[in-house]
Order: sequence, then structure tokens, then C-alpha cells
Amino acid sequence: MRDREITFYSDEQTLRELDELADEQDTTRSTLVFELVREGLRREREGAVSAETRAAERLQDLLDDGLSDMEHTAREIQDLNAKTGVYAVAAFELVKKHHGEAAIREALQTGSRRLREDDVDDLTSGEDDDQDSTGQDSTDRDTSDGLDFEALREGNQ
Repeated sequence: MRDREITFYSDEQTLRELDELADEQDTTRSTLVFELVREGLRREREGAVSAETRAAERLQDLLDDGLSDMEHTAREIQDLNAKTGVYAVAAFELVKKHHGEAAIREALQTGSRRLREDDVDDLTSGEDDDQDSTGQDSTDRDTSDGLDFEALREGNQ
């Protein structure tokens, strides 16, 4: 129900254009202004929704691009890890041909010890690689580090 009055100010030219358009549409100036205002409000709402939709689409595009970049990086890391593994196995095969079982066992124990989290401080402090944090020779420690030495040697004898 249109029962509220709105007053606005206009110049003569705009007032004449409103009257001409109202005559063309066979309606009153009040009805014409009411319809124009309603149409303007509808466009404003649609514009706001459209802007939100564009923002959401842009955000989704950014997320998709980021995911694609992450997948590409993961594939590159996977390839790098595979190559690193190949080089490590090749180096091990070459080393075991020139060194005895005791030297290989000691090298594997040292490598395993260096990779443990609790030995990270030893790596950064510059301590001698052959001694643990108590000053004991690493060969005196328990050698049950989870490496299956025989399984490693069985590969290529």
C-alpha cells in the first residue's frame, strides 16, 4: 500500500522529462517516480548480489589455483624424493662393495642416530659425530635401532 509521502527536489528539465514519460505511459508522475525508484532499488540489490557472486567466484578461482599449485609441488617433491632414494641406494651398493660389514653397520647406526629428533641438537651444536651427548663412543651404545642389517645386505650380494 502506497500511503507514505516522499518529497524530493528536482530541476525543471528533469520534472518536464518525468511529466512527458508519465504522459507516454498514461500514468501519474507519482506512479512513474514510484516505479522508477522501485526499479532502481531492485537493480541496486541485484548489483550487490552480483558483486558478492563475483567475489565468491574469484575466491574459488584463487583456491583452485592454489590447489593446483600444491598438487604440482607435491608431484615435484615426490619425484625429487624418488630420485634421492635411487641415489641413496646406489651409493649404499657402491659403499658396501668396498667396506666390511662392521663399517657398514656403524655408518647405518650413525645415519639413523642423526635422523632421530632427539639428536637434532647434536647436529647443530657441532659435537663429534662419534660421541653421543654423554661423551660415550657411539659404538658402545645399544645397536637395536630398528634397522634390519641382513635385509639390507640380502639385496645384492
